[in-house]
Amino acid sequence: MGLDEVQALLLAAWESAAKTLPDAIVDPARMRWSAPPTTELRLSAEGPHDQPSPGLGTLIDLNALGPGEDNIRPEMAVTITRSPIMHHQERQTVLRRALVHMARHFGYVWAEEDLL
Repeated sequence: MGLDEVQALLLAAWESAAKTLPDAIVDPARMRWSAPPTTELRLSAEGPHDQPSPGLGTLIDLNALGPGEDNIRPEMAVTITRSPIMHHQERQTVLRRALVHMARHFGYVWAEEDLL
């Protein structure tokens, strides 16, 4: 799986969770938050329980992020604190920035938005 496919998958999941599902239940304009809304984006490689987890690099081509521990690290995550109500293009921009932030904090120090 390439990073472009990962971005498309995360974007579709985020839009479903933040837009489609709440719209089906309540009018978003009437929602009140008890705390700042957060979204966690997570990449995880899993395998059989009786074996070590495979590295992300076995499932996702992380070469665009530059050198890192892609064959060792089984997961990476980032939390976004932001209103879930945003347009598609804005959400896509935030997603790309979040992926770069996540990559840098998990050892891919050369990760840049324009490389995704």
